[in-house]
Amino acid sequence: MSGWFDKIRDFMRNKKGGRGIENLVIILILGVIIIIVASTFLSDGEKTKDKPKEVETIAFLSNSATDELREFEKRLEQILSEIEGAGTVKVMVTWNSDGEVVHAYNVTEESTVREEQDGSERTGKTDERKLQRELAFMDGSNGRVPVVTQKIRPDVKGVVVVADGAGSTAVRQDIINAVEALLGIPRHRIQVLKRK
Repeated sequence: MSGWFDKIRDFMRNKKGGRGIENLVIILILGVIIIIVASTFLSDGEKTKDKPKEVETIAFLSNSATDELREFEKRLEQILSEIEGAGTVKVMVTWNSDGEVVHAYNVTEESTVREEQDGSERTGKTDERKLQRELAFMDGSNGRVPVVTQKIRPDVKGVVVVADGAGSTAVRQDIINAVEALLGIPRHRIQVLKRK
């Protein structure tokens, strides 16, 4: 490192007058420009690396209702395949919506009572109430997220069950009874079909 410094010092001594200082200033300006350009390219690369993570998080959140439905169908398939004579079972469940999420709110209420008097007699009474609701947040792994107090599952629209043993009336009735008991839906929304 001292070799470069010595070369620069010798170069400055050989130059006469202000030319050495001008050259030094030019070298310093070029160095600053190189540092700025290099840092710009490095920071652009870091920004590009961060963007896919955000997209993955958004995609994960938007697919949560679908993932929940698939998990529910798999659990139902496992239970129904345990019925004697049912064999291999496939299930499809349709819902009316994606469900509902109830968030927590911070509620502030202010109440003010004013009495207006005109001379000796009372003229009126004013009661003012101010209610303010703000969504409650908590710190999560992805930053601040709203607090969820309740998650309401959607209503089941219909169920189709395809089973190896659905050719038997007794097995078909057992499957319909099981689905009716588990989901609390009427029989006309349940279809049990024989698997090919």
